[in-house]
Amino acid sequence: MLLLQVSDTIMCRAFATTLRKAAHAWFKSLQPMSIYSFGQLSDIFQKHFVSSRSRRKNSVSLLNIVQEKNESLACFLGRFNAATLEIDNLDESVKYTAFLRGLRPTSKFAFSVNKKYLETHRGRRGEGKEEQKKRSRKLTHPQGEKPTKRSKRDERRPKEPFAWENLTPLNAKPSQILHEIKDNKALQ
Repeated sequence: MLLLQVSDTIMCRAFATTLRKAAHAWFKSLQPMSIYSFGQLSDIFQKHFVSSRSRRKNSVSLLNIVQEKNESLACFLGRFNAATLEIDNLDESVKYTAFLRGLRPTSKFAFSVNKKYLETHRGRRGEGKEEQKKRSRKLTHPQGEKPTKRSKRDERRPKEPFAWENLTPLNAKPSQILHEIKDNKALQ
């Protein structure tokens, strides 16, 4: 409904006709003669119902969706797809990653998807472990250069443990952490 060049009184009365249920009950509870302009009415309305506004979900919220212990794959997929519809401009890679993360680790489906991914990834590059070793040797020792004794010794040396093995385990969900630090200017 579009009202142009209409008095505030008519705007307030027209506004009341657009309300339903709780909003209409709130409007009826206003004291008579307590509203002086449509701007005042809209401000009071927004302040009263701002907490009722539904928040848009973001892609981080998908990480909280996990397959329950006795939940079928079809039910989980339906719940996951319903959640993805609530997110604007969702990147397919984020969607795929969140879906795989939400599957039960013991799920045969999760195992087969990961196995197919690894086979496809290796197949695209056309190399197995031996080819990867050869390629890494070529990168570390360019053509014409022979590896020195020192570099051979470094290759035999046991590798140090990965950095994440020494980290403190999280006591909160990653989505909670990301939500708390998203507005931190020091991290931007």
